Amino acid sequence: MEFLAGVKTIRLIYAALASSQWSPQKRQCLQEDRLRKLLFHAYRNVPLYRMLYDEAGFRPEEFRSLDDLKKIPILQKQHLKAARPEEVVARGIDPGRCEMVPTSGSTGTPLRIYLGPREQRWQRAVAWRILFEHGFRWIDRTLEIRVTLGRRFFVQRLGIAPKEWASILDPPESWARRLAETRHAVVIAGAGTLQALAEAVEGLGLEPPRPRIVISDSETLTPATRRLVRRALGTDPIDVFGLVELSNFAWECEQRRGFHISADSHIVEVDAPSGAPGPVIATALGMRTMPIIRYDTGDLAEVESRPCLCGRSLPLLGRIYGRAADSVVLPGGNRLFWPFFYEVLGGYHELRQWRILQEDTRCLRLQVVLPGDNVGLLVRVEADLRRALPDEVGLRIERVATIPLAPGEKTRMVISQLSAAAREEPATGSRRQ
Repeated sequence: MEFLAGVKTIRLIYAALASSQWSPQKRQCLQEDRLRKLLFHAYRNVPLYRMLYDEAGFRPEEFRSLDDLKKIPILQKQHLKAARPEEVVARGIDPGRCEMVPTSGSTGTPLRIYLGPREQRWQRAVAWRILFEHGFRWIDRTLEIRVTLGRRFFVQRLGIAPKEWASILDPPESWARRLAETRHAVVIAGAGTLQALAEAVEGLGLEPPRPRIVISDSETLTPATRRLVRRALGTDPIDVFGLVELSNFAWECEQRRGFHISADSHIVEVDAPSGAPGPVIATALGMRTMPIIRYDTGDLAEVESRPCLCGRSLPLLGRIYGRAADSVVLPGGNRLFWPFFYEVLGGYHELRQWRILQEDTRCLRLQVVLPGDNVGLLVRVEADLRRALPDEVGLRIERVATIPLAPGEKTRMVISQLSAAAREEPATGSRRQ
């Protein structure tokens, strides 16, 4: 059985790779066909979708092409939080026999995502595809650093695509020494973990290990972290965008000028004109045990309409802003995202860490970690940031010894109680337990 599962996964990977060169018309036909089947399946077999669609007066037969996407009700996080397992998992499938994967819960209560064997293969293929887009070979050895260590699959026990796991709870120096000794071809970790790894490599005085592929996921990869990783590891990291609910669905190519959407496996919508930030609505076309259809990710991104120089025909996200909750709300209702603050603070290399906190619309707190007693630097930072901020927004700077993160916690450079409260409003029609 494991051998057959491995063969199916490999077939999915190579089919996905081939789709990178498809014509837009061929890709659209595939998306429409898969979404149409998924809509009928969800309506007939998943109680949450029947309730959601009946309340909105939507029927699956109304979907005829991607032009009809907006007719489909949006699935909110609150819908999933309020539902019981048997309401989100397809009839005939025991949630207790599925693989349950929790989300991080960094902006609220964690969600539980249920995966059957088919979805597990699909998610592995979606992740492998990104590696193969960057020249991965079946003989390449991978080091992945996570909170929870993964398992070895059948092909890996045969020595194919060997993978080693490191715990995020271990000292970063242990990751650095391990990488230096084994010379892995691939390193996969969250952006904050990669930063700690790069700092450990430099702190130990090690030569850059130069893995061929470095994948950064799970959280925002800032320009400063990219520079540090490139310098310390000798490899420019590849930023990957995804969610536990959906798997990874957008990734940088060798041009590093945007994020290609894995359009054979996902439909990604951005509700904004090209070049402007808007909410990301995503559909996982390969998930049937617990379908995720037109899901409000809570993230913001912008679409890039120009084709990529790499030659792939996949659609592009020009920029990913991250979670809408990680933004400052101005008195007039506009928002400021982390790139705004990074443009001001990113030039100060002496700032080891920084974080913006907001409790009301007219006052921000900037927490900073500085080496030594550099009062003059604080004065310059405050002056630059005050010039950039609207006049009606006050600023208070707090110097702190550190900005601690719990093991596995994501780095959040902007935390606003106002944005978080807005995101946690109950969804219309959501059930209560």
